[in-house]
Parts: sequence; C-alpha cells; structure tokens
Amino acid sequence: MMTEIAGPVPATGRSKWAAAYRGVLFQMIMFGALSFVGPAMGDASNVTQLSNLGGGGLSTPWLANIANCLSYAGSFLVTILGGPLINKIGIKWSCFIAAAAMPLQGSAFYVSARYNVDWYLLFGNIVQGLTGGFLYVGESTAMLSYPHPDKRGLYLGIWSAMRSSGSLLGGAINFSNNHKTATTGGVAWSTYLIFVAFECTGVIFALLLSPTRKVVRHDGSRVQMPEKLSWKQEISVLGRALREKKILAMFLPSFFSFFYGGTMGTYLSLHFSVRSRALSSLLVPIFTISSVLAYGKLLDGNWASQKRRAYICTMMWMLPIGAGFIWIGTEYARLGSKSALDYANDTGPWARAYIPYLLVFVAGYWTQLSLYWILGNFSLEVGSSARTGGLFRAFETAGQAVSYGLSSSASVGGLIPFYVNCGLFVLVVPCIWWLIRLMPDVALTVGVEPEDPVGKDVEDGQGKDVDVKKL
Repeated sequence: MMTEIAGPVPATGRSKWAAAYRGVLFQMIMFGALSFVGPAMGDASNVTQLSNLGGGGLSTPWLANIANCLSYAGSFLVTILGGPLINKIGIKWSCFIAAAAMPLQGSAFYVSARYNVDWYLLFGNIVQGLTGGFLYVGESTAMLSYPHPDKRGLYLGIWSAMRSSGSLLGGAINFSNNHKTATTGGVAWSTYLIFVAFECTGVIFALLLSPTRKVVRHDGSRVQMPEKLSWKQEISVLGRALREKKILAMFLPSFFSFFYGGTMGTYLSLHFSVRSRALSSLLVPIFTISSVLAYGKLLDGNWASQKRRAYICTMMWMLPIGAGFIWIGTEYARLGSKSALDYANDTGPWARAYIPYLLVFVAGYWTQLSLYWILGNFSLEVGSSARTGGLFRAFETAGQAVSYGLSSSASVGGLIPFYVNCGLFVLVVPCIWWLIRLMPDVALTVGVEPEDPVGKDVEDGQGKDVDVKKL
C-alpha cells in the first residue's frame, strides 16, 4: 500500500524569480550562509574557525574547551527535543532564534582575550549553545527532507562548501592578523571583532528562508509536510523513535562524527605556534571545499547500487581517519611535552605533525556528509526527518560535549582524550555497517513513499493513528 505525498506544482503564474527564491538550491545557499557567518566563524562543533585555531585561539586550550563543553551540552538539551520543536516552530524560525544569538560567541572570546573576563565566555557559550541547537536541528531537517533524492549529495556538498568558505575567510583574517607570531600564545584579540561583525548578519539569512510548505524542488514537487500532533503525541513518537534500529545504529557514528573537534584542537594548541594555527584555519577549508563538492557528487552517482555506494564512500573517510589517528599517535610520542612547531622555523617536523591533523579534519566532513546522505534515504517527510535529524545532532553534540569536557583539564592533557577518540573510531566501524544494511535497497521516489506500520497514541481517552516508524 502506498501513501501519496506532495506531487508537482503547476508552474503557471510563477515567475522565474519566485521559482528560484522558493527553490531548494536557494534554501541550501541560505543554510550555507547561516553556517558561513555562524558555525564557520565561531562554533567549534563544525570544525570551525576557533577550533582550527586550537583552543579557541586562546593561549591555552583548557578554558576554551570548558566553554565549548558547556555550549554543546546546551545544544544537546535542545536537539534531543529537536523533532517536536521543529514540527511546532518550523525550520525558518528555529534558524532565526539561533542567528539572533550568533554574535555571543565571537564577542565572548573577544572579552576573554582582551579583558581576561572569563564568566562572559562561559555564559555566552551556554546561551549560544542552547540557541545553536535550533539551527542544528533546522538545517539537518532541511538536509534530510528538502533535496530531491537524486540531488541530495550535491546539495549537501554545496552547504558544506559554503560552511567551509566561511572558515576560509576567517582563516584569511586569522592569518593576516597573526602571521608574524612564531611562538605559542593567543591570537590577536582584534581578530574576534571581525568575526562578530559577520555573526551579526545571520538574522538576515534566516529571514530570507522560505517556510517549508512553500519550498519547491526542481521538478515542481513540494516537501512532504508532517501531520499535526500535540506536544504529548510528539514526545510519544520521539520516545518510540529512540528505540528504532536505525536510531540505535546511528548513535555511535553520530557521537563520533565531530568528537575530534576537541581532541584535535587541543593537539594543535599544544604543539603548534600561533601563526601555524592561523595557517591551519586557512588550509583546512581550502582542502575541504573542493573535496566535499566532489564527494557529494560521488554519493549521487549511478555508478553502483545505493548500498554499494554507501559502503565504498564510507571506506573513503574511514581509511584516512584511521591512518591519521595512527600517525598522530606516533607524533604525540615523538613530540612529548608542549612545543611550538612553526612552518617556517621547523618546516620538516611541522609538516610531519600537521599532515595527519589535516587528513582527519577533511575526512571528518566526509563523515558527516555520508551520515546525512544515508539517513536521508529512509524518509522524505519533514516530521520524520526532524526527529531523525534532531536525534542525530543530539548524539553529535553529546559527543562534542564529552570531547571538550575530557580536554578541559591540564591534568588530563591531550593524550587521554585522543585515545578515547581512537577507541570510538574502532566501535563505529560495525555500527556504520549495520546502519547501511538497514537502508532501503532503492532510493525513495518523490510523489510516493512506502507506508510503514502505524502505532496508536492515546490522548484524552481517544485512539489516534500516528505513524511512529516513518522517521
């Protein structure tokens, strides 16, 4: 039995501008712009500018890691309820809430770096973390439900490339401000003021987003909207979703996907000079931008069956990350105590220690693209995608909170969290294989979607059919 979903919309009366403005491509560009001025400038959860500086760009990583831990803990509290929140508030206004708080993080690092006021750094990161959770769930829901199945990888690549472009611009700013400092320490505090200026523009891009019901794909089809549920029903369906096989299978891969942000940022802060860290914030996005676009196209290709593509593309990020971890382990043993490797003064040792870091960061983006693409093959309906995307980002932010929490103490150092990161990688291998096995054999078709068994949700003594497995 098949359930009808939104079909093509007549083009009559729609101008080319209106079609482009409501199109998926424009929405992806706006989400990319939000990441460009938000996460890419100041949120270490997305391999961000401050993370690429190592330790938020401060002289030591410990305080910045505590701040990031609190930020991701706040994001977890929001994203774990992301499905109900998105289904009630909507994607556009969820992104607006996040955009309004974006300047807090850059300004908090500025105040800490210039005036040594740490309470504002912690406060700003907590608030930004809570509001940032709305963006994480909003964009992940859109990534899973907006694109046509045949173009999901392409749009994911565009979004990821725009996010990396923000890091590229921020890296250029960093490098121009800090290229003369060949020792350890903190970056120039004026760097953060430029970040704040960009972060203030986020509300503009959020307001330019179209409401989900008005978004139209390139073939004229609309996004499938969820049925209206009460808060009680939303929480009930979310609870049942947590017991789904695909959610259980994606837990560790999601938890792992950006865990390296804390461990690798600490590694960079402890062993590289300020200008080497600034150069890193420029190199990572340069290598990432072209690679994510190519990787997205590879995911969309018809060169193999859907599952075979998933297996092969997964190996493409697993191998460089595994090799990078082994390499960095040997570098930790060789480098010993804190050092300040500089690309000009210690070119050979710097390259040997930095290349594996670059491998892990670039392949880390492929990890997220793979997970989004795999999860997007389970359903095109917004309500289901909101729950799946919310839980995905909840597990991811929980991993980041743990990563930065482990890396927030000088007594623990950087090696123990790194070993935990390696252990997680080993556990992820069977989980991602299980998740791929659960994928549909063929891509979903816009216009019809398989009907799953329904569950009963009881409210006010009345039985109501609620689709609890189409997540």
